[in-house]
Amino acid sequence: MMSKSMFFSNISALRHKFCALALLVLGISAFSSCGEDALSSTSVIAQRQSSVQETELDRWIRDSITLPYGIEVVYRQENHGGAATDYLYPPRTEQVKPVLRAFRTLCLESFAFADQDRSNFLLGRAPLRLVLYGGAYADAHGMVRLSLPQAPTTMMLTHCNAFSPDDPNKVYLLARMGFHQLTRRLLAQLPYDRVAFSAISGDRYTGSTASLVAPWQAGRTIDQQFGIDSWANKRGFLTIHGMVSSEEDMAEMISATICATPLQVQQALTEAATPDTDADPEVQARYTEEAKVAAQQLRRKQAFVTDYLQKVWHVDFRRWQITTARKLRSYRG
Repeated sequence: MMSKSMFFSNISALRHKFCALALLVLGISAFSSCGEDALSSTSVIAQRQSSVQETELDRWIRDSITLPYGIEVVYRQENHGGAATDYLYPPRTEQVKPVLRAFRTLCLESFAFADQDRSNFLLGRAPLRLVLYGGAYADAHGMVRLSLPQAPTTMMLTHCNAFSPDDPNKVYLLARMGFHQLTRRLLAQLPYDRVAFSAISGDRYTGSTASLVAPWQAGRTIDQQFGIDSWANKRGFLTIHGMVSSEEDMAEMISATICATPLQVQQALTEAATPDTDADPEVQARYTEEAKVAAQQLRRKQAFVTDYLQKVWHVDFRRWQITTARKLRSYRG
């Protein structure tokens, strides 16, 4: 018969053996898990390397846009974040380089101001991402916009499939979109007196494009829809796009101006000061007063922007405008 001391001795031995066995099993399991993780990670990396091969175009984008300016360029279908719509689809691959070459030459390189603390004013300030689209981007009201809702950290270039470096209208649209968005990005980082600027036009801002679609669609050409517009001039704005908000207006006062000649800007001021005509004296008096206010507002905003660029950016607005407008009109890829 087993004594009580022998019984407890056997129990203790079994307990030690069980613990040792359990530790051994856990160790093997952990080692196996680590091995599987290592194999899995290697497998994922291998899959990524095999599925995304760097092309000559990718290298050109890296060397021409990403490394010099810190802008990630997105043009592939798998990176566009969701199913393509009728308009928001990736561009044809053969269109990517001509579009980006024009964007770099006309827009990015135009910020290489003299006497600055950096070789290009955009360095460290450029948008983080540039998305290319084959078609247009229209908002909920059907108006084609110059920027994405999440601007200014992400910017876009649309109409890429229709772009041609030999078509002045297509080149102009690309430059307008590029300059508008780059300007918005810079304005977000180099502040101006928003209250003072927005007070110039006050309650004339629409807050949306709902009431702007009809006059915008009345424009038959790219220059009419995206450039300086007489309908907007008579309301104290340079373009229709600037009527949405004071932020858009400030960006348009800069970006639309540098895409225009000094003569075109002067014509906008003249248009703003010219009243509509009516046989009714009371109506005519109202038109005359509206024209006076519109011209005053446009001139005040022009003076505000010129002063801001001189003091904050240390840039001569008129000289920049002449240089950029000349380059834009002579560009042929």
